[in-house]
Amino acid sequence: MHSSLQHLTPGSSGVSSLASQRVLPKCLWKVARRHADFGPDRSRHRGSLRSRAAAETPLGGSSLQGVSPQHAGNGNGEGEGPGPGSGKLHPRDYPKFVQFFRHASPYIAGHRGRTFVIVIPGNVAAEESLLRSTMSDIAQLHGLGVRLVLVIGAQPLIDNLLRQRGMQPAWVGGYRVTSQMALKAAVEAAGQVRISCEQFLSKGPAIPMIRRHTKGSGEEIHFEPALRVVSGNYVAAKRRGVVDGVDFGYTGEVRFVLKEDIHRQLKGGNVVLLSNLGFTAGGDVLNCNTFEVGLHAALELGADKLFNIHMDEVSRLQLPPWLPLSDAQNMLIKTLQETLSSEDLDTVRANMVASPEPAAGAVSDPATEPESALESESDQEEDVIREHNREGSPLHSTTFSHHSTDLRLASPAVATRIKSRLANSRHSEILKDLDVWRLSGFPSAVSSSVIACCKGVKRAHLLDARLDGGLLLELYSRDGVGTMISADFYEGIRKAGPGDLDAIVGLLRPLEDAGILVRRSREDLANLLQDFTVVERETKVMGCALLLDLGKSEDGTHVAELGAFCVDPVFRGSGRGDSLLDYVEQEARAKGMERLVLLTTRTADWFEQRDFKLRGPAALSALLPSQRRAKINPARNSQLYVKELEAPDEISKPPGKRIGF
Repeated sequence: MHSSLQHLTPGSSGVSSLASQRVLPKCLWKVARRHADFGPDRSRHRGSLRSRAAAETPLGGSSLQGVSPQHAGNGNGEGEGPGPGSGKLHPRDYPKFVQFFRHASPYIAGHRGRTFVIVIPGNVAAEESLLRSTMSDIAQLHGLGVRLVLVIGAQPLIDNLLRQRGMQPAWVGGYRVTSQMALKAAVEAAGQVRISCEQFLSKGPAIPMIRRHTKGSGEEIHFEPALRVVSGNYVAAKRRGVVDGVDFGYTGEVRFVLKEDIHRQLKGGNVVLLSNLGFTAGGDVLNCNTFEVGLHAALELGADKLFNIHMDEVSRLQLPPWLPLSDAQNMLIKTLQETLSSEDLDTVRANMVASPEPAAGAVSDPATEPESALESESDQEEDVIREHNREGSPLHSTTFSHHSTDLRLASPAVATRIKSRLANSRHSEILKDLDVWRLSGFPSAVSSSVIACCKGVKRAHLLDARLDGGLLLELYSRDGVGTMISADFYEGIRKAGPGDLDAIVGLLRPLEDAGILVRRSREDLANLLQDFTVVERETKVMGCALLLDLGKSEDGTHVAELGAFCVDPVFRGSGRGDSLLDYVEQEARAKGMERLVLLTTRTADWFEQRDFKLRGPAALSALLPSQRRAKINPARNSQLYVKELEAPDEISKPPGKRIGF
């Protein structure tokens, strides 16, 4: 499907035929339709998020907002015929759909077959409209080949049931004190939420669409639920017991999840639904923390992504679209600086590095089993945990400085409780104690996301539940609409300084000797040093790139030239070149450049795979400013490769915003 669309030109008969026959999966039409549905009369979310979603589309600032209301879907996947709410594209919008699909197709391919754990807390599940919208997105993700594990909370429902029965909810830190009556309410609430999820995920396509696609087959049509949802006793738990003198009753701590059984269900095409309930080896049911269940599931299943859906408790932090793991770690550490000794802080920092842990479900000695053990396979993902970024890097400034005062602890009583939790936990388990971070003032959605990345999950996403279609926009657009926490793609990338000249000369000289790069003298490189970007590791410069402002070409386009692009052969194949190129492209956009050009004779393939297009001999091209053409040696026959840069919008960030799947 991807390859066939790539050969269609917007407005061609091929596109018209494709759209009229509606041969695309329904889920893809819904993705496109959702993209068209953001408008003042469509989104339930507040204006700031609505405008952000409209701006950050995969269309590079040219979203599907031109789709007329009568051809937009209703946001719930209802209606397939012409008319209001049908979702049918008008012919004039075919080019926009093709453009959207081309931008989304790499993400569709990249996410297919991946395992995502999505945590939906109780305050989201309690609102039917939010849960319905979220389940609609989840159904579409499943249709696009994503393997999904859902973890659904029920806190407000439990609280309401208790109040209806004349009891007040009791909490200590991030955990409920679960009496026998509270446990009954938890079981009842979990059942209600599970049925609601199964209900929303059972909705199939409209009958007219099914009949169109089965007409003439001679087969009887059976209308089955759209998705198969499975749940069960997949969460193994133990009693939390007495902590700091508080008996938590039937509150449980997660020991592990049955990963092999869950993987078997995922391979069978089922959506796995977990709840706040865990089960003991003695046959008891316990009420567990939903975020703890999600954290265990993500780690032990080796999930590619952990999604924590949230409401205002995270939005108030005003997190950036991309949060490097090193920044996220420092953010958590800062909240403990006024509470813990330097020795304790060093212990916490040391445990923010992935380490091998016992296999899930392994039999262990009860005398040595750690508290709230997270048996994961994080040792297989240690490569995503990298050293902290160089101090002074432009990517890591004071993003969270305005939050630090609010998040630091001032209460001696709270500080005492945190110290007690640390004293009663094994050092290896300190990081995983969500209660420590909740007492520090961080929502569990944030702390569990950071911990997941520390322990091996490649990426964690924080996504506001009130943004309709947010999951789709987060996954199938370049910059997303939430906050992504991940290992630092831009680790060590910075502007060059005087001390980097020798390293740059050393990197470029072999390529100059081979005739791949134009030879520049040391003096020339010194004069251009302010235009160089370098990537280093442990004080060793391993790559460099030169970005030159060429001014405007004859057609009035602002042009920048990419030159002296080099990565040390020892480090090639590790993604450093992609990170460096992406960083430089973002820098060019931020400076208002509209076209990025490259003159080369030998390295075309690598750049062609990254969307640079051949435009013929550089010496003759009007795409270059005349003063740059005058400096080209025609004897080299350098070929010009061009990449048109998307125009920056009002929310564009400086280099280092976020990249990757």
